Amino acid sequence: MRFKASHICINRKQCLSALLLSLFLSACGFTLQGSGLNELSIKIPQINLQYSASNELGRILQNQLLLSGVELDYSSTTLLLQLEDEQTLERIVSVNRNIRAGEYELNMLSAFQLIQDGEIMLDSGPISLFQFYEADPLNAAAKTNEAELIKSEMRQQLAAQILRQLQAFEP
Repeated sequence: MRFKASHICINRKQCLSALLLSLFLSACGFTLQGSGLNELSIKIPQINLQYSASNELGRILQNQLLLSGVELDYSSTTLLLQLEDEQTLERIVSVNRNIRAGEYELNMLSAFQLIQDGEIMLDSGPISLFQFYEADPLNAAAKTNEAELIKSEMRQQLAAQILRQLQAFEP
């Protein structure tokens, strides 16, 4: 098989363009969404994380803390992170021409306290996120699936917000 010089030149141009584009993106600080969580430099070596067994946000936060290099010590009373249960509120924002719910708003909120040696060091107050989604009046299962997917994404975002607040804490 013979290659023409024009094919090699196009490939070189494409390679050079791709290289320059990747250098430009990395130089401006671009990262893929969600990939920055593993790079958080949390200055907390170990922590006792408390949350209820039904709290999905707590499980996500636990995994993210482990990925960030924080050791979870459930017997420690030195540094305690108490996570409140998440609350999800849903309301109808608009109706369609058939006078059925056309668009919903999901609001998810939670709070946490960081306690060191019995003293509250960080009290988040309510952390809240909201997101809108459209409902298909002909397919109730699709609405339920979309709502669950959005709730899962919102939990990830809440966990990321909590980690950013912990990142600023210095024991």
